[in-house]
Amino acid sequence: MCANSELECSIDGVLLRGRTPLPGATRSLRKLQDNHVPFILLTNGGGKHESERTEELSQLLDVPITEDMFIQSHTPFKGLVGRYSSVLAVGGEEVGEGEGWKNDKIGKSGEGGVREVAERYGFKSVHTPHTLLHHHPEIWPFGCPQLHHNLHHPSSPGHPHHHPPPLSPIDAILVFNDPRHWGPTLHVIIDLLLSTRGELGTYSNTNGIDVPGKGKYQNNNQPDVWWSNNDLWWQGEYHLPRLGQGGFRAAVEGVWSKITDGEELRATTIGKPFRETYAYAESVLNNLLKKDMGEQANVKRVYMVGDNPRSDIMGANGYGWYSLLLETGVFNRDREGGEAALKGDMMPRQILKDVEEAVDFGMSKGGAS
Repeated sequence: MCANSELECSIDGVLLRGRTPLPGATRSLRKLQDNHVPFILLTNGGGKHESERTEELSQLLDVPITEDMFIQSHTPFKGLVGRYSSVLAVGGEEVGEGEGWKNDKIGKSGEGGVREVAERYGFKSVHTPHTLLHHHPEIWPFGCPQLHHNLHHPSSPGHPHHHPPPLSPIDAILVFNDPRHWGPTLHVIIDLLLSTRGELGTYSNTNGIDVPGKGKYQNNNQPDVWWSNNDLWWQGEYHLPRLGQGGFRAAVEGVWSKITDGEELRATTIGKPFRETYAYAESVLNNLLKKDMGEQANVKRVYMVGDNPRSDIMGANGYGWYSLLLETGVFNRDREGGEAALKGDMMPRQILKDVEEAVDFGMSKGGAS
């Protein structure tokens, strides 16, 4: 591949299935590095800090992956630090939901989940559904033994989440990843969206009243809502795709519509396939290219390698990248209409077997051997 071509890879369903590398994944990345082809990994996954995830990927793929070549769906949330002082961080495994609780490894680095990620990004006051439930466990009255165990586990005094922060009005709800406990998380979000100025336990007296320029709901300084991706499906270790953040979003929006008699939930969405994420990714690619080739170098063609037509391919086509769809993840010729269902922006430039075939295709077009 020549100096003005670069490659962008998804992760789940392209390089990994769960924690298992897909055939040819390691070999393909090494080939790119050996030929000095700049590439980034752009994923709609998340829930961990970028430093943690790149260390994990480096071990799983046996290829050095650095933070400057890795973008998660919530990485752009770093740019919101100056806008919001108090946030609700949603998603992934919160403290107490992973094996750390079972094995008393509470103090282990990384066990803080999305709250730790948000704090490392620079947010000053960070809550999670767990910390709000700690203050008011009656929010979720339906019983969940694992959740109750997590909330009352005798964590070590030195652990940063031993004492939840004092309650403060929530300025924004940032969904980093799909949560593990949909029910209580959904309830907390709905409570905050119906509150007065993001104060948990209040109910706005303007709910249902048409406020000029603001509508009937979300009209009393309730928290802004940010979704970090809209993937309905993602490919894990199970042979069929699993519901992702887009599934949780649909659940929240469905309940919200029922409560508000059909009002649309106002929110901001980033991640693939949204243009802002691809612009961010291209700036990262340009920085990598300049570092390797000099300040005069710039991108002329980007090959997007993905497995999800609704995010990877739609986003790449919309941004003018060369889209390559693989058969190792969400897309399956024998499911949901197969190739015939790929219409409009979901139609890739090429359908290829796996990541190795995609890398070879891109490099042959660019001239590297």
